Amino acid sequence: MTQNFFALVLLQGVNYLLPLITFPFLIRMLGVERWGLVGFGYTTMYYFVMLTDFGFNLSATKYISIHKHEPDVVNCYLNSAFVCRFFLAIACFLLLLLLTASIHMFRQDASFFICYFGIVVGNVMFPMWYFQGMEKMKYITVFNIVSKTVSCLPFFIFIRKPEDYSLVPIFYSMGFIIAGFISIYIIYFREKQKWFIPPFRKIKFAFTDSFTYFLSRISVSMYTYINTFVIGLACGNTAVGYYLAAEKLYQAYNNLLLPFTGVLFPHIAKTHNVPFFKRVLKFIVPANIVLLSGIMLGSYWLIWFICGDPLQTETLGVFRILMCASLVTIPSVLIGYPFLAAMGHARYTNWTLIGISFFHVAGLSLLYVYGSLSIYNVAIMVLLTESLVLAFRVGGIIKYKLFDETGNAIRH
Repeated sequence: MTQNFFALVLLQGVNYLLPLITFPFLIRMLGVERWGLVGFGYTTMYYFVMLTDFGFNLSATKYISIHKHEPDVVNCYLNSAFVCRFFLAIACFLLLLLLTASIHMFRQDASFFICYFGIVVGNVMFPMWYFQGMEKMKYITVFNIVSKTVSCLPFFIFIRKPEDYSLVPIFYSMGFIIAGFISIYIIYFREKQKWFIPPFRKIKFAFTDSFTYFLSRISVSMYTYINTFVIGLACGNTAVGYYLAAEKLYQAYNNLLLPFTGVLFPHIAKTHNVPFFKRVLKFIVPANIVLLSGIMLGSYWLIWFICGDPLQTETLGVFRILMCASLVTIPSVLIGYPFLAAMGHARYTNWTLIGISFFHVAGLSLLYVYGSLSIYNVAIMVLLTESLVLAFRVGGIIKYKLFDETGNAIRH
């Protein structure tokens, strides 16, 4: 477990360093409007990635972690999930072609969006859930370091003016596809898995097993990535540029938890070690409050240093609102899938997220109808929605008596 944790810490270090270097560079080279378009395109691809992941990052991680000592079972599930993701990728590409043919914002930059689709292809080739379930996080680190490095380093060589924005999706796709080929090599040559087309019933099981998790992941995206998408459609690329700069920093901060959640989920799923989880929670929550206090005090200088004058005023206000949301997001993320779902309450976690996502979408819809959709009001909606998520997850702990010794004794 310790080795896996440090592998994810290394991964997170790379994930932090490269974006913090590249996105300020892209803002300055491309300008706010083109930077906004790049962000809008990446957000669109994220939805396709979500569709092709189809919840496997949770369901398959749990399934493989339970059956990791049964090679034939793991091999069959791995190939079943690959088949599912392949057909989902075809469906997503057809959907992208439909968008580029029917919506003006996509049609005017059709080749730009199509070039971005390589991110989806590379991600389909990389089964992160397999390595998480087998608790071999070093391979996840390799994939991400390769994809991020190959994607981002060419930015500093080839992008010098706003017109170079069309190169961004090419470099992103190139990095993900190369990393995807590496992961295929590791799985079928280093890990000695065998490729075969499983029986239909096995493919169906993998698909249906992931469906509820898929609904929850899509639900999460309704109050995270959908914000950029809606702002782009309603307010234009420039507004996306302002909002996205703040959101990138907000997400980078929240992603500090990834090393913990990536290791905790399979561990808690196997052991149901509630005392250990409570110790983790008692450490991280106070540390989060201290860190956020320092960030809020230095937020003006942080935004000025990273984003520069063109984005400073607009981005600063959004950033401060979003960082307030991190007060509830951090404990909420910890309680969710690494704990509630791993303790056998995935259905509660998933369906509450689905309901909350409708609340968020309804809020955005009302803002649009009443002409109040702005980058600041969208950030406030994120704060309200994240607070609701935390309330339901704490309610889940109380409902199922997960912190109660008697309740845990019954479960065991």
